[in-house]
Amino acid sequence: TAQHRIREKSLARDLEIDTPAFWHVKNAASLHTAMATLNKDGILKTCTLGYDGKGQVKISPISDFDAVFASLESDDVILEEMIPFTAEVSFLIARTRDGSSRVFPASLNQHKDGILDQSVAPAALDDKLITAGTQAVTKLADALDLFGVMALECFITDDNRLLFNEIAPRPHNSFHWTIEGSATSQFTQLARVLAGMPFGSVSTYGCWQMDNLLGEHMENVPALLANDQVHVHLYGKSGAKKGRKMGHTNRQIG
Repeated sequence: TAQHRIREKSLARDLEIDTPAFWHVKNAASLHTAMATLNKDGILKTCTLGYDGKGQVKISPISDFDAVFASLESDDVILEEMIPFTAEVSFLIARTRDGSSRVFPASLNQHKDGILDQSVAPAALDDKLITAGTQAVTKLADALDLFGVMALECFITDDNRLLFNEIAPRPHNSFHWTIEGSATSQFTQLARVLAGMPFGSVSTYGCWQMDNLLGEHMENVPALLANDQVHVHLYGKSGAKKGRKMGHTNRQIG
């Protein structure tokens, strides 16, 4: 379910979690039909394998639908309405085999060119949004009988509602701040769940900011390493290409 966008959003809708309008598109003809219904800007994405802005393209009522569909080179595609949103937020849950769970404080996220750029936590949001996200990620974890950890990414709309974007049943980039910023990191919590140990505390040590280090940022690493207020995590990857995640930094900001 979590590796297929149509199944993800269908599950969310079945659980009465708000989603953008969406259509399953299997050929150019079905794209024409879906766009006639949508009649405004949308995003066309492959149902599988897309990440960090890959496997997706914007589409409008005046686009060449046949050419846009062909550009994705897939017959398993989702069309989603384009949502005006003010922010993106993620929630992370850890769940045991017996259904017990813990939810980490939410992360408020900024993306650039489809790639996560920065996360700040705990997210300074209305209590109703935090409650709605916590309830949504718990419902999804229970429905999937999750054993491990899972992130839920949501949009915050102009009228202050949460809309489901996607789920990821694994430790998540937007919660790397937990390595220094939480009493129990997402990685340690996953290990505790798998080992049958009690949950670790999800309390935080103040407010934290995580910034991704992409290939084009690697020239900044020496200065970052020299700053004792910054925790630098490098992934040991070879080939620092533009847009490739090479590491991240964590720093306390409050």
